[in-house]
Amino acid sequence: MRLKKALALTLTAAMAIGTLAGCGSSSGTAETTVKETTQAAATESTASAETESTAAKSLADYDKVDTFNAYMMGAGITDEEFNNLEQAKLFEEKTGYKVNYTQIPDTDTQTAIQNAFMLKEDFQYMLVSKDTFFMLLAAGALAPITEYVEGSEYLKDQISEVGWDLVTKDGEIYGVPQRAAKNCAALGLAYRADWLKDYNEANPEDQIDAPSEENGYSMCVSDFRKMLEYFNTRVAKGGHALGIGNGVTCMTEILPAFGVYQKWMETDGTVQFMTEQPGFEEYAEYMTGLYDDGLVYYQATSNDTGVIAAFQSEMAGVVEAAHWEAYTLETVSAPEGEDLSQYTDDNIGYISALVPDDNKGDASAVRVWSGQGYNSICVLPSYNTAEQSAAVVDWMDKKLEPELYRESVIGVEGETYTVENGEYYPILPEFNDRMGYADKLISGNREEDNSKYWLARTRKTAAQDKLFSTINYNVDNTGIKNPVDMMSTNDAYDNYFSKANTDVSDQLVLMLFNSAEAFDLQKVHDIWVADNGDDITNSITEWYNSWGSKDIYNEVKAR
Repeated sequence: MRLKKALALTLTAAMAIGTLAGCGSSSGTAETTVKETTQAAATESTASAETESTAAKSLADYDKVDTFNAYMMGAGITDEEFNNLEQAKLFEEKTGYKVNYTQIPDTDTQTAIQNAFMLKEDFQYMLVSKDTFFMLLAAGALAPITEYVEGSEYLKDQISEVGWDLVTKDGEIYGVPQRAAKNCAALGLAYRADWLKDYNEANPEDQIDAPSEENGYSMCVSDFRKMLEYFNTRVAKGGHALGIGNGVTCMTEILPAFGVYQKWMETDGTVQFMTEQPGFEEYAEYMTGLYDDGLVYYQATSNDTGVIAAFQSEMAGVVEAAHWEAYTLETVSAPEGEDLSQYTDDNIGYISALVPDDNKGDASAVRVWSGQGYNSICVLPSYNTAEQSAAVVDWMDKKLEPELYRESVIGVEGETYTVENGEYYPILPEFNDRMGYADKLISGNREEDNSKYWLARTRKTAAQDKLFSTINYNVDNTGIKNPVDMMSTNDAYDNYFSKANTDVSDQLVLMLFNSAEAFDLQKVHDIWVADNGDDITNSITEWYNSWGSKDIYNEVKAR
């Protein structure tokens, strides 16, 4: 484990320096040399004993306070309500620490946190965003916690190496990272499964393979276009086969078919933005072809009909949908008296991603845009006393005890959740009533366990479960993550990317969803360069090539 290696190297270096300092001069007498050598040996023996003692020290061996104050991300409730949450009382009972919670203001959060550090306000623990963490780290405002993590019972093993790498600087750990619960995709393509069935029945010699487990819920690009051409004959008057939402320029379910697997991806040693990646031009030509042939409805403004509403009214046969929108999609035509929480519509299906024509039907060829970064970091101010820091880390460690952790994030079996075939399902409304704020009190995760528990939150309705499980079928073998999600502060990216991304997106809207302007990749590239795109690319590439976890972050590789 990297943190263990860092600590061992530090201690070894200290021993070596101490030993060399104790060695006698070659010009001394034999008696002096023997004496100094003996002293050096004794010093080395003492240092070795101290090293073993330090390495073996557990959190129980440190002096600690029994109460402290925590500055937490806002939950939209009063501080009094926050302190009386079921999970807050549970942690106090099980860990033995009395923690007083104050919520960080929702407006100008970063300024509030900066002021707390600058004024040395009475907070011993804070939960901050990844960007704020790196700002505080650069300012020297954070307390190192390496020795406490090393002495922990659960923390050191429950956080992945990638996570510890994120919060380590010069061999010292400065925070406890909180990983997003699940490597997953949030979006998929909803389509009218009944219309596709009608097409296949009418065209037995030219059928389109329906998305299924056998093909990884995918469809090849030619079949997708063919399906849209048929759907255009089925949509209500004035409708279009494919509905694309306002602000969407690049469809993450379609891009992988053309070799664009993430917004930022490494290609031949350079980390490139999606419009700069090989394959983007082919994607753009495919999409402009769909638009020019009247197969696409683009929601140009927020006042235009939304794509979900268009799908519900049969003004579109395919739309991009998030898993939390499935309930709205599938229950609109449910029979009266149906239990909507358990209802799914057989007329609706989902596509996880498109694949190239020569990979038609090949589930192993499916690639999806997925994500699982570390969005929050638990930190301790540098002005903490040693007793406060030891207590805070001990509190975080105790919260990861397996039984306590499970109860704190999904509750009690039979009361807030059930287990079916090893999977966790919420009991409603008890789950919502009792566990709605549970995520606000987490301090680090049992990462593997959490990925299973969190799925209960995607199973609040049968429709949501259907969409989420379909688009994330086999995601651990198909999902490719964006490395920039793990990047520390970067001047070029922080200063220039927002404008460059907006300007490129605006130009793409004009080219992809406006027949008056043809797609011109060079024009897109020129906008990127004019907005310091090359500086952004170079700075990200420099970081990426020095990043210790780059070879293990994305286990799934390009097709």
